[in-house]
Amino acid sequence: MLHPIFKTDVFQLKPNTFNFKSCLPELIQHQLEGQIDTGKMMQQLLQKVQSEGILVLNSAEVLSVSAEVSSVKIQLPNLEFTAQHTFVATNAFAKDLLDVEVTPARNQVLITQPIHNLQLKGCFHLDEGYLYFRNIHNRILLGGARNLAPETETTTDFKLTKLIQTKLESLLKEVILPDQDVEITQRWSGILGVGQQKKPMVKSVSNHLHCAFRLGGMGIAIGSQVGRDLAYLIK
Repeated sequence: MLHPIFKTDVFQLKPNTFNFKSCLPELIQHQLEGQIDTGKMMQQLLQKVQSEGILVLNSAEVLSVSAEVSSVKIQLPNLEFTAQHTFVATNAFAKDLLDVEVTPARNQVLITQPIHNLQLKGCFHLDEGYLYFRNIHNRILLGGARNLAPETETTTDFKLTKLIQTKLESLLKEVILPDQDVEITQRWSGILGVGQQKKPMVKSVSNHLHCAFRLGGMGIAIGSQVGRDLAYLIK
């Protein structure tokens, strides 16, 4: 299915040279997948928009957006203003402002201390994609397992749970780096926007109010294209 697009075989079977335990002897390698430093990505994005004269306001809670005849009214706790066009691009949180169909899905994550002579490099997925891990320089970032508690993890609450954190630690110590004493330095959670369809939703609510949401955990990979599609709605 992908060969006509990329003109090459995208997937190949490779031996488990990483010495993962409790795994099949071969892994399926995506030859065209790469890594991105998301911190540098956001720095470049901020530099780009600021160079265009765009003002970025952080920690400004939006209580509501209301479509008017020729503008959109935006309500903050202590301020109200209008804009000619407004984009709502808050993924799972779009439901707080608009009547849209999107379901929140919390994803819990942990990252290790620097590991001396770490040989593992790449992005890895298992359990139908519900678990993933990658190296960040000489650390391992590991997350997922929301399928263990789908009702609990269908939330916009940024919290951690013992069930999922225990699962992530077990995967780290028993499969990824067995027989190694590795310290975990940080844990956090993020909120995905999912739905019945994998395709993200990009649409106009009115002539001046537009939205993009339901990126399904693929925001880093497809976010720039979704943003482009959203911008084209006002051209």
